[in-house]
Amino acid sequence: MQKLKGAIKKNIIAGLLVTVPVALTYIILEFVITRIDEMMVPVVSKIIGEKAMENFNGYFVPGMGFLNLIFFIFLIGLLATNFFGKKLFSFGELVLRKIPIVRVIYITIKKVVDTVSQSNESTFEKMALITYPRAPLKTLGIIVCDTPDAVSRNIEEPSVNVFVPTSPNPTTGFVIAVPIKDVDFLKMTVEEGLKMIISFGVVAPK
Repeated sequence: MQKLKGAIKKNIIAGLLVTVPVALTYIILEFVITRIDEMMVPVVSKIIGEKAMENFNGYFVPGMGFLNLIFFIFLIGLLATNFFGKKLFSFGELVLRKIPIVRVIYITIKKVVDTVSQSNESTFEKMALITYPRAPLKTLGIIVCDTPDAVSRNIEEPSVNVFVPTSPNPTTGFVIAVPIKDVDFLKMTVEEGLKMIISFGVVAPK
């Protein structure tokens, strides 16, 4: 009887280990794709017309909104790489930079995107341990880049910016400028580090 109970328990645990990641992945993807589909419906409706959209409703395929979004981004990229497109986007950017509040958000996001896309140095590719919030406690973080001169000159020694993600949601967190001598660089990929953060430290690299 004990063997039977053990076998049942073992199989249930094994089943959960397989089904839970698959189910959660499906739920997250389904949520994201559905939201994108819902956002793209008005856009597609404006482009092809409401009557044509009504004809498509009977042939709706989940994920079409996502594919439309990818196609839309491709067209924007195609437009942005030619002469007239560059002039058009430059004018649009000039308008955005003159709108209060909007310009702060836009300029900040654009600077981040430009820094990450144009930087010759590796960004978000190294994991490290830093002393935080106090010794001897250690916190897992991601090395972002060298600390800009405007900040590092106040530290008076070489330092790096470390992004400390929150658990279990690593998309939020905060940035700390840490002297390099106080950083413990880890032989761990960012993917492995994020898995550890999302799982509350349960899933650790081997």
